[in-house]
Amino acid sequence: MLKGIKVVDFSKWLPGQYCGMMLADYGAEVVKVESPKGDDPRRFTPQAGPDMSYWHMMLNRNKRDVVVDLKKPEGVAKLKALLQDADVFLEGFRPGYLAQYGLDYEGVKKVNPGIVYASLTGFGQHSHMPAHDLNVIGLASLSAIDEGYGIALPDAQMSAITAATNAFATICMSLLNREKTGQGRYLDVSLYAAALNMKITGVAALYGCDIQKARPFSRVSHYYNVYRCKDGRYMTVGTIEPKFWRRLCEVLECPEILDRQFDFDHEDELIGIVGEHIAAKTQKEWLDIIGDEEFCFTPVLNLRETLATELTEKQRMLQKVQDPEYGELNYLGYPVKISGYDPQPVHRAQRLGEGE
Repeated sequence: MLKGIKVVDFSKWLPGQYCGMMLADYGAEVVKVESPKGDDPRRFTPQAGPDMSYWHMMLNRNKRDVVVDLKKPEGVAKLKALLQDADVFLEGFRPGYLAQYGLDYEGVKKVNPGIVYASLTGFGQHSHMPAHDLNVIGLASLSAIDEGYGIALPDAQMSAITAATNAFATICMSLLNREKTGQGRYLDVSLYAAALNMKITGVAALYGCDIQKARPFSRVSHYYNVYRCKDGRYMTVGTIEPKFWRRLCEVLECPEILDRQFDFDHEDELIGIVGEHIAAKTQKEWLDIIGDEEFCFTPVLNLRETLATELTEKQRMLQKVQDPEYGELNYLGYPVKISGYDPQPVHRAQRLGEGE
């Protein structure tokens, strides 16, 4: 769907690499630019081969790899040559770094005024503060689960992936706009802004409670929570709708709280009651009781279990590719299904400079 679009991906870390991967997956020609030593994630554990981590393999599939040494004039000239006929430039350096080489937006658009130039940074172009996902989600309160400073650390790099998808969407939108106007764009993509934007319902609730002079409440409540089972595993309760809450009370055999779904003044008491009932059985026992019934009472799975579920299979989220050098490779598939279009991984990530 993006055939004919040329992207220069000069990003070292997850946000840019993921965005470049999406552009490549949907048919763009993506030229992955690396320094002579290669991106750091090449050397992450586990390794498929020398300087070829499974991280790098997953995120840089379908890209052509070239080496550019910005510390040498010929390296700067090489990158500028790549950018002259590019549609998109994707970079993830700290603000101002590329300006010294004439590779900031103002410099690049002099030779390519129609380029869509996307910068992915931790905090936008007004901050040089270094950060990774864990820092960003802490500052954006994404790891806070209540006003009592309880925390949860998600097993996903939320700000990085969200910023990458934001960049992907705005790149495509900018390319569409360029078709109408001929005008390029500069995109300032911030992981922090992307993370904070994910708190939209929390911000609405916080401001609403302030206006109504009500006690602030968190996303967690007795009817929307994670509870520990007898075997140390967990079940999630997402019974927002009253009909689901009623069914949960019936299954848990606690009719005394049936009419107290919105009794927020006794939150701790209700969490204790629901938690005590769920802790009386193992996760498997609860799953046997639920069977095929659907009322937002579901298990917490580990990643291996998730990949083996029927949900994952039906969504075609796992794609296996046989590579002559590395054997069978497993890729995560495409989250959005498009009628009449079924993209597949074309080739593995290349070795450093393999695409020269």
